[in-house]
Amino acid sequence: MNTTQAGVAGAVTAVAGGSSWVDRRSGLGVDDFIAEYRDPRRPVVLGDAARAWPLYGRADPDYFRHTYGEHVVRVRGRDYRLAELIDLLEASTVDKPGPYPCKFEIAKTFRELLPEVTPRFGYSLPDRQANPLVPQRLFSGVNNLEIFFGGPGGEFPYLHYDVLRMHAWITQLHGDKEFTLYAPGQEHLLYVNPDMPWQSSIRDHHHPDYDRYPLFREAKCQKVVVHAGETLFLPCGWWHTARSLNMTISVAFDSLGPDNWSDFVGDVVEERRRNRKPLKALALGTWLRAIGPLLTLQELGGANRGTRWGAR
Repeated sequence: MNTTQAGVAGAVTAVAGGSSWVDRRSGLGVDDFIAEYRDPRRPVVLGDAARAWPLYGRADPDYFRHTYGEHVVRVRGRDYRLAELIDLLEASTVDKPGPYPCKFEIAKTFRELLPEVTPRFGYSLPDRQANPLVPQRLFSGVNNLEIFFGGPGGEFPYLHYDVLRMHAWITQLHGDKEFTLYAPGQEHLLYVNPDMPWQSSIRDHHHPDYDRYPLFREAKCQKVVVHAGETLFLPCGWWHTARSLNMTISVAFDSLGPDNWSDFVGDVVEERRRNRKPLKALALGTWLRAIGPLLTLQELGGANRGTRWGAR
């Protein structure tokens, strides 16, 4: 067993005084999830959230080779057949990693996968993103519902939280991926990029230069390995990054509900102010704050709970 494989066995590790665990739960009711994790904004690994997906339990590299192998994907300016890309990633090593992240928006470039990752989790509903009262242009920069392919040693290129302070849901379909998590409130230690405040400006954050980023040494993180069949819930504003420990396939999406609505509005307004659009910031903020209670009333009647992607 090499050091990478050994790391899989120790699923959760505390770093720099961080908490020593992230819960792993199965059979969790929606109300319990809300009370124990969503509202307190605690990450959790759910063992069976994706069990109803047709892909669940069969999404290994051979399945994608045989079913979607001729699908053309573009990575770093080059087109690959998906089977070719999977071969490349499986042949990669920690010392010679393949390209990463290899990610594709399912609803835009891999639509044949939509039925295979449906229905949406009840835990992630209601979701306001498709509500007609919410301006859809706000999500133009959001890459939602993505599939990731990675090989050993593939490391996500930056430390970040999901844009617009949406909740993140990451389901591991195949392989083992290690996530490093930083709770909100540590931004003063994370060297936040002033132009893109959802990203850290630390270069090579997996192997940081503490002489260059001395405050980063004080940041407290948690490491958790997510295995095939498991889903990691990351509440809005939680900073994270990831690396593949072996060949990995995962699906990620974001959710926007009543509990993170005010956080979302704050990020939308701040982005307009940062881009020197104060009138747009004022107008959007006023509109979004005004419709918040209306959306909540709609949800009491069952709105925003569609289990198909993009459903209202």
